[in-house]
Amino acid sequence: MHIFSKLQEQDILVSDQNISDEYLRDTELGVQAIDAVTEAGGHVHIEKIFCSGLYIQEVHYQLVEPTTENFMTEGDHVRLFFYLDGHSQVLNGAGNTNYCHKVGMLMHNYLNANGGGGLIKIPKLDKVHYILIKMSKQFYLQLLADEPWIADDAFHKYILSGPPRNQPNECWYMNQRLVQILTELLHAGTIQRNAYHFIRIKLKELLFNIHQLRNFQTHCGCQNLRLIKTLEGIRAHLALHLENLPTISELAMSFGLTEKKLKQEFKKQYQMTIHAFVLQLRMEKAAHLLNVGHNVNEIAIILGYQSVSHFIKVFKTHYAHTPKEYVLRLRGNS
Repeated sequence: MHIFSKLQEQDILVSDQNISDEYLRDTELGVQAIDAVTEAGGHVHIEKIFCSGLYIQEVHYQLVEPTTENFMTEGDHVRLFFYLDGHSQVLNGAGNTNYCHKVGMLMHNYLNANGGGGLIKIPKLDKVHYILIKMSKQFYLQLLADEPWIADDAFHKYILSGPPRNQPNECWYMNQRLVQILTELLHAGTIQRNAYHFIRIKLKELLFNIHQLRNFQTHCGCQNLRLIKTLEGIRAHLALHLENLPTISELAMSFGLTEKKLKQEFKKQYQMTIHAFVLQLRMEKAAHLLNVGHNVNEIAIILGYQSVSHFIKVFKTHYAHTPKEYVLRLRGNS
């Protein structure tokens, strides 16, 4: 694969890398970071993890001026794109289509140079955050060769059918589990030993969860699919904005629903209110943050609680233990 990307107005080269298509049983990971400040005072931060057959990129753009990102990938490849924040749009993307990015959106495709390029238009004063994963066809097929669940996957069958047809992207919405896997995957570059094997495990987990999510949303029935995708988009939006949650009114307006319909359909689909769902997300994230060593002060700030005491009270109500007791139980000291 040859992966190219550039911020045109700022003349910042995001990526220009040739990556072998070969899948290896063991190898070292390449890790690279780019930090740049634009003339107008914008900030560009990019983290990359790569090896033979695989390229992972996390992008943070805080740009003052309107910007165009020109991108292209040559070679048969599987592309996964996760949009976490921003208001950008794509011109002449996969399938020669134009589309707007939406927070929480997951897109995947099977492409070559005829469909693997386009322009991302970023408006002024926008903050963009996305994660991009590209795998050569050989890497993808070898990675999943021993996975029995992939045999009935429609996307997998498409890849096996021959060269890419460069169709428009398949678009879904992330859930909290996918967000967590992505977070873990992006930390692989800091692992001292066996980082490549960790990456392979997490990629399999990521692809399995996408398979499950796609099957769930596809089997909801044609008449309900649009509504289900909207509700999944709302859940993804909430999962990605726990520290600065929108109001019900803001959510409803953003996703084209009335407040009443949003509340009714959300509870009908997930058997819980939006408030209960947010609480569940916060507590799951709190437990994870405790497990990886954050203290209660840090967690309260990360999750948007106004006071540490309130966070501890909510945590104890949910888990029947204070955060300190929870950590002691994790360590086997209860």
